[in-house]
Amino acid sequence: MQSMRVIRSTSVAALAAVASLFTPSATQAQVGHLPNRSPYEDVKIGQTLTVMGGWMAVQRDLADVAPTASWLAALRYDIGVGGPASLFARYVVSPSERRLLAPGNPLATRVIGTPGVATHILDGGLDMSLTGRKTWHHLMPSINVGAGIVSDFAKADTGAYRFGTKFSFNYGISMRYLPRRGPQLRIDATNNYWKYQYPDRYFVKAADTTSILTDTRKREAWRGNWGLSAGVMFPIFR
Repeated sequence: MQSMRVIRSTSVAALAAVASLFTPSATQAQVGHLPNRSPYEDVKIGQTLTVMGGWMAVQRDLADVAPTASWLAALRYDIGVGGPASLFARYVVSPSERRLLAPGNPLATRVIGTPGVATHILDGGLDMSLTGRKTWHHLMPSINVGAGIVSDFAKADTGAYRFGTKFSFNYGISMRYLPRRGPQLRIDATNNYWKYQYPDRYFVKAADTTSILTDTRKREAWRGNWGLSAGVMFPIFR
């Protein structure tokens, strides 16, 4: 009888131990952090409007007629669409200047000015949070990809070159800072791709036997242009 009591006591103790392994409070105590000390915090990915400023590092193109690197201003709208995903729409403007070329002039006098130009980008795409619907120490990193249009709204110049309005594609990374109180901040690094197209005059030799471009197979060229921006996020339509 005594041995049966010992067996029963041992069995009850064993069952209690097994049950405790599946108790959430016990599991949290053994692995990870206490809820009030966890670096992760649930957040609602709603709608935000972000005002941003930064720098546009335009890459040099084959004919060197692209705008020079300059500052940028941007307005971005985000809306959560479920889980870690958000859709975004963005407008970017970057005022700068570019080289104005006269294809018929010799090399020494080919650059005839540096007029001002403003690059406008209107795009949208998908943003995916890398931490799901949570922040880590109030930080939420994400990756994004999208497409849109880019234009300088200018006519063809005296050398017959025209940037025009064309499609653009982009990818990038973002970091959001979402404190419980105070301003919400965002940093974006985006690579914008668009194509340059050159007129026939750029391949015609001048009196000194030089031309702007020499290989007629390279009438078009894709270039990536990194934009780095930071700004303040404003939650809307809560």
